[in-house]
Amino acid sequence: MEITAKDELRRALAAKQTSPVCHRGFTTGLNVLDDIAPNGEFQGGAVHELLWPRPSIFPTSLALLLAKAAQKIGGAVAWSDPDRELYLPAFSAAGIDLQHLILLRCTDRAEQLWALAECLRCRGVSATVAPIQHLNQIEARRLQLAAERGGGVGVFIRPYTPGVSSCYAAATRWLIQTAPGNDQVQRWKVELLHGHGGQIGKVLLLEVNRETRAVCASAPLADRPAAPAAARVAG
Repeated sequence: MEITAKDELRRALAAKQTSPVCHRGFTTGLNVLDDIAPNGEFQGGAVHELLWPRPSIFPTSLALLLAKAAQKIGGAVAWSDPDRELYLPAFSAAGIDLQHLILLRCTDRAEQLWALAECLRCRGVSATVAPIQHLNQIEARRLQLAAERGGGVGVFIRPYTPGVSSCYAAATRWLIQTAPGNDQVQRWKVELLHGHGGQIGKVLLLEVNRETRAVCASAPLADRPAAPAAARVAG
């Protein structure tokens, strides 16, 4: 469902309220990733940030993985795509139910922030995903409170600048960096930067099969044996 106007979004969210999302966490099914997260899961009713260093292009695989896992506990997925860059067949292959996908096509930043808050506040939306360049403290707090009220998760994708502190109100922050791959597999290094009770500084290897979109995660790089066994789930 493509949303380009406020009235359209209000109607869409009103229809989703009939399937409320519980305030509870979820796991991705990738044990080595879940084990690093605080308390072994991704907290519900909270914001989670995925950071990437410029100028590389952010891979959507981890955001898709979190959205898919959140959607399994019930509710729709709202995804901000103002530049119309998303490729929906890849979403479907990754396990996202397109019948319960809301695409936000906002015309400006103010409208985007309003739409994100509305989606986060809706009890029928399990995950709200958006690329966000920057937020001030008031905006970050408003979105955090909206997530707490709605019960789903906010997954915010933003650029990472080493040494720059963040005022963003997030339960976890993850750094995503490219790793050498091949014609069959895309690879990224994933590190938990922030998350009370999580394994801060642990780094794992996330792999995505280019053809099947199956996702697997290898043990944290610092702890990997010479021939690690990958924990695999279907995408």
